[in-house]
Amino acid sequence: MNRRPTHNITNLVSQPNGEIKSLLDQLAKIQTLNDTLKNKLNATAIKHCRIINLRKSTLVIAVDSPAWANKIRFQLPDLLSFFREKGYFGLANIEVIVRPE
Repeated sequence: MNRRPTHNITNLVSQPNGEIKSLLDQLAKIQTLNDTLKNKLNATAIKHCRIINLRKSTLVIAVDSPAWANKIRFQLPDLLSFFREKGYFGLANIEVIVRPE
């Protein structure tokens, strides 16, 4: 039976161009974006939505119901301006998807 070589987790995370490092960097970026979103939305709204991805110039926000999707979609121009003011200048679009928890 052929075994794959084992790797030290520290080495995998610290590789500057490694996949795990890239994933951890993406997660950190998404967490920062979620923190920024919390500064914009009210406490009720933030319980129903979260940022789940940043693809190129599109921010993806997941909400837990169609009703919240509509509420957030009405705020998209304001949210886009807010994120740009916070330094996300390359952001061109915000996508809202319904993903019940």
